[in-house]
Amino acid sequence: MKRIIENLFYTETGKDTIIVFLATGINIFIAGLFFVFAPRILGPSDFGIFATIVATGILATNIANFGIDSGILRFVSGKERNNPYLALAFRAYLVLGLLTAVIGFLISPLLANLLEYSQIVPLLRIAFISVIFILFANFYIAALQARKEFIKASLVNISSNLSKLVMLAIAAVFFSIGLYSITIIFFFTTIISVIVGKVLLPFELKSKSIKNPLVIFNYNLWIALSLIIASIPLDNYFLLKSAGAVQTGLYAAPFKILTFVYQFAGNFTRVLAPRFTSFDTKEKARKFAFKSFGIVVIMSAFLIVLAIVGVPAIALIFGGSFSGSAGLFRILTLGFIFFFAGTVPSSIILYYFGKSQVTFFITALRLAVFAALLYFLVPKMQAVGAAVSYSIAEGVTFLFLAIYSLWRLK
Repeated sequence: MKRIIENLFYTETGKDTIIVFLATGINIFIAGLFFVFAPRILGPSDFGIFATIVATGILATNIANFGIDSGILRFVSGKERNNPYLALAFRAYLVLGLLTAVIGFLISPLLANLLEYSQIVPLLRIAFISVIFILFANFYIAALQARKEFIKASLVNISSNLSKLVMLAIAAVFFSIGLYSITIIFFFTTIISVIVGKVLLPFELKSKSIKNPLVIFNYNLWIALSLIIASIPLDNYFLLKSAGAVQTGLYAAPFKILTFVYQFAGNFTRVLAPRFTSFDTKEKARKFAFKSFGIVVIMSAFLIVLAIVGVPAIALIFGGSFSGSAGLFRILTLGFIFFFAGTVPSSIILYYFGKSQVTFFITALRLAVFAALLYFLVPKMQAVGAAVSYSIAEGVTFLFLAIYSLWRLK
């Protein structure tokens, strides 16, 4: 046991993981407070709409991102101020962000009509316009993590969530706050992260040319497609259209609390990425993978405990109007355990084998399974059906990722 702990926490990877997890924990706590106060302020119906807007903004960001942040992790290292890949990624984000904002602004009425909620058009437009700021924040976070400056990268994240919380408190005290104002606060405080990122990561846009500048996009094509289809908020869309805003809100409240797992998983993957990229034998990759899975076991144990003790606290956290969210929390926790467990095999596939197309096909399978389950279960079980669908889809995804990575590592 002592040796296992030493392997987990006293190696370079373990130390980086501890830094990432502690900083992410602080960030999650601050972000979590926002998503505790927002449901209480809005109630289930408006919070269901707000959660759908947020999910749509994340989808738009991933479309514009085109997986470039993963390319930064692969091609950027060291302290070079004029790294050509940084300059290329920054320019690409600028163009893609502006393009996504314009297209999103124009199609917002169409999306609102498809969901049969025409009143959300201005809210959708806020989400689409803010994409460029979210992209630039992601740029600085990924670049700092690629340089293994994990504390600085975490500060960029923390600055955004802290400013959200401060602005929410100011608005609640001095103004009448509602769905529209909370949406503005959530999306546009990301500008603070961009400013902090610029201070922590000075770099030059004028840099030496790249022999094949398309390499960063060629590498990211499958990753980009995977991120896009994985972030399609089918659960929110199915619920909002078929079950209504209240059921969407009851589902979204515990889901948002559990999204801290996404942040831990993303940052953990960025710790794993440079290690798997550097290995030249299967034996090294296999040993490191099994050692890294110790973190997965710890996180899974924590989530199991959270599922047990957290259910009674849901109504207390969100208020009596969200009492129906308690059972959903436990169901969703299982899905998030599967999701976090998938970080190790997906990192092997992406960064050791470089088979991003495999990740895409497995992600596409997840989307198909998820859509089919939602189609059959949401009309009958409403929010419970969405939670069950999510957990089953994540379980299927983890199973295929694990089978493929173990097969290739033999």
